[in-house]
Amino acid sequence: MSERVQPIDDELIELFEAVANRVLTPAQQERLAERLAADSDARAAFIHATAFDAMLSHEFPAAQPRVASSALELSESEVSRQIHDTFPARAKSRTKLLILALVSVAATVLLAIALTPFEISLKPVATLASSENAAWESSLPTTPGSELTPGSLKLIAGIATIRFHSGAVVILEAPAQLEVISPMRGKLVDGAAVIDVPETAIGFVIETPDGYAIDYGTRFAVQVDRAAQRSNFQLIEGEIAVHHSGTGEEVRLTEPHRTVSVHEDSVSVIDLEQQSNTTDATSNVIRIGTNGRATSVLRNNKRRKFLDPEVLAVKNTENGKWNHRSFFAFDLSSVDVGRLKAARLRLNLVPSQRGFASRLPLVNRFGIYGLTNPARADWKIESTWEDAPAPEDGVLLGTFEIHRSQQRGTFGIANSTLVEFLQQFHGQSVTLILVRETTQVEGEVPGLTHVFASDAHPETVGPLLELSFE
Repeated sequence: MSERVQPIDDELIELFEAVANRVLTPAQQERLAERLAADSDARAAFIHATAFDAMLSHEFPAAQPRVASSALELSESEVSRQIHDTFPARAKSRTKLLILALVSVAATVLLAIALTPFEISLKPVATLASSENAAWESSLPTTPGSELTPGSLKLIAGIATIRFHSGAVVILEAPAQLEVISPMRGKLVDGAAVIDVPETAIGFVIETPDGYAIDYGTRFAVQVDRAAQRSNFQLIEGEIAVHHSGTGEEVRLTEPHRTVSVHEDSVSVIDLEQQSNTTDATSNVIRIGTNGRATSVLRNNKRRKFLDPEVLAVKNTENGKWNHRSFFAFDLSSVDVGRLKAARLRLNLVPSQRGFASRLPLVNRFGIYGLTNPARADWKIESTWEDAPAPEDGVLLGTFEIHRSQQRGTFGIANSTLVEFLQQFHGQSVTLILVRETTQVEGEVPGLTHVFASDAHPETVGPLLELSFE
């Protein structure tokens, strides 16, 4: 049986009706192309709606062409059943052929409408104006000054400023993900951002998974909590209109510091000035750094040469001569690990000039170990290979993989094993050990040494432990 087409929103229904009634404006055509390009459910619904509408026009030519919203939720089998119930049994064979032909026509119409706007969407719509200590996981360019075509930017660490060609400016705060859609539209998928909209960009729209805000020349902040399925829109100055995507409810903010919270099927206005300043005490998520307690060791290197304090190096070779491993500590003394619900270790990979990536396997596996040997707990930054914590001094908490072609990105582990390990260290510091488990391929040429940012790295954030609580 065909997969059921997901229900669609009011905007798509309006666009589909404009197509059916031959009144689609250039602006609507561009918006329809954006929606079809970004959403497979929208494309499927368009094909079903177009086929169903074409069928009605063929059988009832006097009827006004129209895309019925109820038809958008029908599967192919349901459309077929309704048609077969409508027409005599002797026409079933002809009807089946008609359905197949109409679905084919719908797909052709979809391509005809979408192809031209695709060419438009490839044009830059924004610029990455600046970044501060940024770490990215993005298919779009991440060098300051780069022109941005429609696509997704995932900021793992730091702060970045995106200037849309309309003049709207979005300051993104990590961790966050922003979809660049058009000069007048963006979508904050997760995280926090501050949006500044000048007069030239009045009407700029910032979407979230739960709602969207239309700006009327103002400055406002947005926070998206995907886990809680909540979006908060806070007005800093000016005026914004906040809409709930599901119910269509609209709330206008004209008073500074007022906030609209959009959650599931509700919209509520709150006053942040009336809330007590207990964010740190009641926050469900905290992030802990190493505060400089991170270092690397190199085998046969008693004088600690060839080690860069800005990075944490890891390498594994067959003969072990140039092996590296790294380790780092997190202070949990101010954390109630008894309430710990989830934990994630984040490491930022940075480019390495040590060796050749071509001498590595296509996929490289890394291991994170938790130190359990108390004799190694009091390690020093100046530790040698022999004195430093090693995998045999702890337990394996998890692994992750990196393709040899990758030189940047955020990696790490997040699992129940890590949570259970951390819960053993109430009021203490905990040490984690990083090693590369795979070796290089055969050959005399040295394979690449992977390096991750330490707290001393000038551009990228060092190891972070992200903790969530009950």
